Amino acid sequence: MALVFNKLVEQLQKMGRMIHEIDFDVSDRLDIALTRFEAATDLDFIHERIDIVRGTDVSGYRGAAPLDAPFHERICDIFPAPAPPDSATIIAADGSQIYPNEQWRMPYYLTNVGLFVYHHGDERTPEQINLPKLVYHPELVRDKFNRVVSSRTIDALRTVREMHELGAVAWNMRDDARPLVALYDNHLLFWVNSDVTGHIELMKRYLGGLVHLHDAGALLGGYIDNPVRSKMVIRLLHLLSLAEEDIKGDPLGSGDMEGLKDLDIFNLVLRPGDRSALMLQNSPRNLLYKKRGENYEIAYFYVKVSSGYQDAIARVDIPMWVARDKQKVNELHSLVVSQSAMQGRNPYPYALTRADELAVVSSKDKMKLEEMIRLEWRLNKPEVDPLVISAKNFGKQIARSQKRLHEL
Repeated sequence: MALVFNKLVEQLQKMGRMIHEIDFDVSDRLDIALTRFEAATDLDFIHERIDIVRGTDVSGYRGAAPLDAPFHERICDIFPAPAPPDSATIIAADGSQIYPNEQWRMPYYLTNVGLFVYHHGDERTPEQINLPKLVYHPELVRDKFNRVVSSRTIDALRTVREMHELGAVAWNMRDDARPLVALYDNHLLFWVNSDVTGHIELMKRYLGGLVHLHDAGALLGGYIDNPVRSKMVIRLLHLLSLAEEDIKGDPLGSGDMEGLKDLDIFNLVLRPGDRSALMLQNSPRNLLYKKRGENYEIAYFYVKVSSGYQDAIARVDIPMWVARDKQKVNELHSLVVSQSAMQGRNPYPYALTRADELAVVSSKDKMKLEEMIRLEWRLNKPEVDPLVISAKNFGKQIARSQKRLHEL
């Protein structure tokens, strides 16, 4: 039976009354944030505050920080988009997956990485690369307790594959037109928790992918579309508003700007094509990336991309080997803006859109793969059904399957 919507009418009406009563106006807090943002011009003072929260007796600050001198930029500075280079090679990567199903006698999972190579300033046809990987060996599909690996593990494996394959293609194209840009559809500050099978090895492989991209001379950018959760700049502005003696006792959140997001500020101060100052996230995870090598600490900037019809704020993560080179930052900035203007009404990098199309595994694709696996079972072990379906799940399949009407 479908959801009974008439039983929700009263609840929806109550929701509507609550919506009517709640004050969604944040203009007073936004005025405070903009005043503090425009006043954030003293880099020496900002560095002093960051040094305090990095002390051993203060913890919990997960906000923005400027880069170290001489690479730092004033937090309130705005940078218009430079002219894009005459030529460039842009490689975009994305991925998807099929999670393992314990109903199969031999559980499997699949990760698929799609890569799209766009030759900016060149009439060459873009290149499309599909790299599906089917994993079915019990030693790889089950953990040390003989449990089928979790969805979180598959997600981590897919992310590591994306970075590894992006690095491999960048290395093979290192002699193509420069700059060589590598776009990745996610944040770069990847982390694997201990509940993920093989978490230590996965982190090593991910960092190895970053090294490969660095060796290829790629301008790596992690593109985060609509970063609605990010409050790093808001937290920095709150930190700057505190007296030194108040910092240790403060939770170092958003203070009197609670409820604001970085998007709220940059939607107002950035014009189409503009980027914010370079910043980095102050966090233990980023510190571990820095300990891997000073080139691998992750910085970022916000940018307002535009299709000409619609604007959007994005965040672009960049490793320090890009952030410390003004020309590389300018080239990446200009090409992200250029790519985002190519799709009519959709302000999103064209190469990433195409990589997503290559990577996605649809429900029809999954059904086709299952049919092919069943065929292999019939050819090799016809006496055994590849699926073990409980009576409960069999009943669900019958109830939810398409029904046919038959007439006499």
